[in-house]
Parts: sequence; structure tokens; C-alpha cells
Amino acid sequence: MTTGSRLIDATGEIRYGVFAEPILEVNYRNYTLLSPLDRPRGRLARHFGFNQFQFLGGLSDSLIFGCAIADMKIAASAFLYFYEPTTGGFANFSFMAPLAVGCRFDQRPEDGSTTFSWRGNSIAITATATPQQRRLLVSLTSGVRVDATFDESRPRIAPMAICTGAGAGGWVFARKTAGASVSGTVEWQGRRIDLAQLAMLGHNDWSAGYMRRETFWNWGCVAGRLPDGRIVGMNISCGVNETSYTENCFWVDGTLERVGIAAFEYDRHDLMKPWKLRTGDGRVDLVFTPEGRHSEKVNALVLASNFHQLFGRYQGRLVAADGESIQLDGQLGYMERHYAKW
Repeated sequence: MTTGSRLIDATGEIRYGVFAEPILEVNYRNYTLLSPLDRPRGRLARHFGFNQFQFLGGLSDSLIFGCAIADMKIAASAFLYFYEPTTGGFANFSFMAPLAVGCRFDQRPEDGSTTFSWRGNSIAITATATPQQRRLLVSLTSGVRVDATFDESRPRIAPMAICTGAGAGGWVFARKTAGASVSGTVEWQGRRIDLAQLAMLGHNDWSAGYMRRETFWNWGCVAGRLPDGRIVGMNISCGVNETSYTENCFWVDGTLERVGIAAFEYDRHDLMKPWKLRTGDGRVDLVFTPEGRHSEKVNALVLASNFHQLFGRYQGRLVAADGESIQLDGQLGYMERHYAKW
């Protein structure tokens, strides 16, 4: 485990590892970026090679939503979607701003802000360290409004924070939680929805770094309640954040349980069929059944993306370090298949 508050040290080197204490600043401008042949990279390469994104998702039996902002420097994108499990109702709103106009990321994962504004549509995510919360504010020209608070202090969730290598000279930092209580309101389709009354639980992903030029990953997440009232969260991936270290983990009432590398089994020709998710240490053995999905495909020469984020229910078991077998039986979550060129 690694400690400290800044990601880049005084010599310009990255600090790899799993972090016991929060990373307060991802000071990437202090990093000595080299080419694969060990030549110093210029200012433009250092600027345009750095990517970052933040995702917030809310899960309940009545409403599921996902919202993300991504800054690829050449462009910035954002999306928001809603899905109603009881009716199958779905709505999606996606935006892209050239040269990341109107997009701003603070480099402070614990108490910074992320904003996106484009043609009258605005999305803002603001974090506070005390209490450990994130607030999502959305105002769209369609009339959609979101004011949601993700409270990671109820229960107190130990964030998963990690930095791994990516290619010859790159790296990825990620800070994630799952199982936060969500309160606030959504205004959509002429309705005002109280999220606290839905017993909604949420997930957050704050990621940044000099990522591989072409990246592919699968990712799975759970945020739900067990029959005994405890809150369970999960974050599992394959394809990123597994060079020497892995981000794979789950939480029970905020307590972090680290697990091994993972394998995802699915039909890539029909992503709506059930998926299997297992870790090599045997501590995760799940089946995910999709109910719906948000998809985006972009081919803009320099940039490309084939993105599928599914939402549905998990069945199976998680095994805690003390040997407890935690049974999942229909808890909600996400599953993802994503190719990106940036």
C-alpha cells in the first residue's frame, strides 16, 4: 500500500500502487513524459496525451441513471441517460464539444469539480472531502434537471484508489466507490422524482492519465442491499488497471475487500444475453442478466469509441476475506464493453 497526497513525486516520477490514503492531487503536469525511445515529449504531446473522465451512476428498482463527462483534449463528451425498470422507458442525451470547449476538470479527486457546458446544456460534478460526497447538477435544454448528492459517508466507503502503468511511458489513476446513498431530485418527462424515496444507491469513477492510444476494457459494478440490510458494492474490470496491481474489489457496508484478476464471458454478437464474471481467486462468481443499455459509437478518425454500458441484475456469490459467502440475488448493477481510441 502506498501513502501520500500527490501522485507525481518531487523528481517527476509517478507513484504506482494501491493507495492507503487519498490522493489529493493528480499533478500530471509535473510528470516527466518520455517517448517509447526515452526522448522527452513536447508540450503538445503532454497536453493532448492526457485523458480524464468521471462517471456517476444511480441504481434503484424504479429508476436507473448514468452520467459521465470525458475530456480527451481534442474533444470533450458527456452523456446522461434514464431507464425505468418497471416500464422499460429509456431516454438518452449525448453531447460532444470540439477541442473540449466548455469542459473543465480539477485535478483533485477528493474535493475538486468537473464541468461540461455546450449549447445551453450543462453538467457539473462537485466533490467534498468532509463529508465525503459528490453532487451532480444537470440542466438540459430539453427541460431535464438533476440535483443529486452521492453520500459516500453513509455508510463510510473506503475508496479504491490505484495507479498502474499503461504502455511504455503512460499510466492510469482511478478512484472508485460503489454503494453510496443517493438523495436529491430528477425532473424528467414532467415529473419530479425524489431519489431518497427510491432508496437509490450509486457508483462513482474518477479516472485520469496518459492512457494507451487504443484501449479496450470490460467492467462490472454492483450497488445494492442484502436481505440483512447491509449495502454491497462491487467494481471489477479487465483490460485496464491491472498492470502489477488490480482495481478489482467489493464493499460490504463500506469495508473494502480486494480480489484477484477477472474474466468476463459474454456473446459479443448479442450483449443482451447473460454474462459470466469470475475472478481467478474464486471470490467472485456471478451471472449478470441485462435489462437495457446505453450505447454510443463514434468514428472521427483521430478519435473513436464503441461503448456499451448495460444495466441489469446480478446472481451469484462474493466471498469475503473471512470466508463469508455473500449471496447476490437480483441486486442491480452495470456491465460495460468499451473500445476507445484517443
